Amino acid sequence: MVPTEMKPDTRVLEFNIEVSVDDVLRLLHCPDDKVIREEAQTLVDCLLTEAESVLQPRGIYTVRPVDRMTDTELTLDGCPTIHGPIAAFLKPATRVAVFVVTVGDAITRLADERLAAGRKLEGRTLSAIGSVAVDAAADAMAETIFWNEASAEEAVTAPFSPGYCGLPLDEQETLLSIVDASVIGVTLLPSMVMEPAKSISGLFGIGDGAAVLEHGVPCQWCNVRECKSRGRGRT
Repeated sequence: MVPTEMKPDTRVLEFNIEVSVDDVLRLLHCPDDKVIREEAQTLVDCLLTEAESVLQPRGIYTVRPVDRMTDTELTLDGCPTIHGPIAAFLKPATRVAVFVVTVGDAITRLADERLAAGRKLEGRTLSAIGSVAVDAAADAMAETIFWNEASAEEAVTAPFSPGYCGLPLDEQETLLSIVDASVIGVTLLPSMVMEPAKSISGLFGIGDGAAVLEHGVPCQWCNVRECKSRGRGRT
């Protein structure tokens, strides 16, 4: 990944990511039948080669000290208040990274072109590749924050993103007022959905490693096994 310095408290990055064939097949709910799975894997392999030339994984983040955190609100130094069940995810944090990642809009255009041409399976597969790719970019962002922002005694929580686990989608407007995502080509539509579609915004908490481990996250008792937030924390 290649960092680009903007302001003292903001970093812009370009990521090198790997998209797993198995993750794409899982997202497509590919059956276990050996013949079908082999055919699907061949298709994904072929489309991954095509997608690699259009994916543009990038990210932006800033780290701010926590001024105030409750079960329903989070205020970071110099930032507007973020509303939602914050403490369930971020309570041990003394600092919070606000981030946005994207893989650009070319992959979505490519998928839409296939769908419009009636090549629905290819279109759905390309869309799935874009989704897996932006998840990989979020994982790369977690690694970056862990290695560059956390001390040896600290850990990074799992991400907390608008639209998941009770954090209202409207809070994307607050997050994008804290980091200027337009720098990486991301804007917010009136519907509160980001453009490009294959983008993720969210929060990572940074705090004492033992406290983060002891606090855990709601993922530990949640039954939603395909949640995008699961497993991205770093300890």
